Amino acid sequence: LRQNIIDGLSRWEFLASKILTNLLLSLISVVLIFIIALVTGFIYTPEINWNYVFTDIEFYPAYLLELFTFLSYALMLGIFVQRSGLTIILLLLSYMLEAIVKANIDDYFPWLIPYFPMESISALVPIPFYRYAFQEIQDYVDPAAVAIASAWMILFNYFSYLKLKRSDL
Repeated sequence: LRQNIIDGLSRWEFLASKILTNLLLSLISVVLIFIIALVTGFIYTPEINWNYVFTDIEFYPAYLLELFTFLSYALMLGIFVQRSGLTIILLLLSYMLEAIVKANIDDYFPWLIPYFPMESISALVPIPFYRYAFQEIQDYVDPAAVAIASAWMILFNYFSYLKLKRSDL
């Protein structure tokens, strides 16, 4: 950060470059997954029907939001901690700490659990492994999960901005 400021970037320009990098990485990942899914579908489908090609396409923007929100969270932790190793440890610990808190408040405040950051991010595109256990899976993108994850994404980026704005270099 200090070197970027010395090189002439303002704090806002530094943060904007990091946010745009996160967005670019998220977009590249979504496009790559779309291409892989398209090629795999064309290879293993005996008859190509364009109605099936674009079925459940709403999961791609939800996945983009999921990735971008998670990367915004990682960026915020990186800006607050400023040590890469400790940031990675905190990123992993945040999942465990949130799971412990969720397990303890599940009986008393179950309505609060969807508002936790990692829970709301992972609720956008749930892992479909339950399908193989013959359980129901979510086959739509929940608008409430999109709203909650979007709010967290805005908060993560805003907190990053506040920290950079108030920090002493």
